[in-house]
Amino acid sequence: VAVAITPWNFPVAMIARKLAPAMAAGCTIVVKPAEQTPLSAVALFEAIDRAGVPAGVCNLVTSADPRPLAGPLLEDHRVRKITFTGSTEVGKLLVRASATNLARVSLELGGQAPFIVFDDADLDAAVAGVLMSKFQVNGQSCLCANRIFVQEAVAGEFTACLTEAVSKLRVGPGDAKGVDVGPLIDGDGFEKVTAHVVDAVDRGATVETG
Repeated sequence: VAVAITPWNFPVAMIARKLAPAMAAGCTIVVKPAEQTPLSAVALFEAIDRAGVPAGVCNLVTSADPRPLAGPLLEDHRVRKITFTGSTEVGKLLVRASATNLARVSLELGGQAPFIVFDDADLDAAVAGVLMSKFQVNGQSCLCANRIFVQEAVAGEFTACLTEAVSKLRVGPGDAKGVDVGPLIDGDGFEKVTAHVVDAVDRGATVETG
């Protein structure tokens, strides 16, 4: 049995990329999706059921509070593989839990993604790269650049170009036509972003737009 614990920012894709290899290897799998996006997982599993996959091969467990599930899911001797995408903090907990039965663990954890702009860079291309990297999924992807390093000689010009481009992004409901930046996942996400902005300003950063 494989156990897959998936995040909310790519709620179907992240399940599919874990579920398919398990099935191809002849394993049954239990999926615990993120508590923020259970309905995406339910829709996917309804499609799996309609496709004729035998009962018990692909199993879905949803919960608003994942903590009570940790023991039954991770300490069962039948679980031989654990795959997780999410925070480093939770990844450490899963490694400890996997030791009970020496289950194999695959982890895709949070990291730091720098975006580097040298003084000989095409600044228009660099700005386009930042927009693509930083604003996909409204900045809520592990692929988003966390820090932008710009060589001093072009820092002012790059900042001006990026500020102009960002100021043109359209903010609104995620399902509205023409919107570039939609909502964050929930109130906690909003508070986290707000805290980052406040911390940056307190440390001397300047808000150029927004």
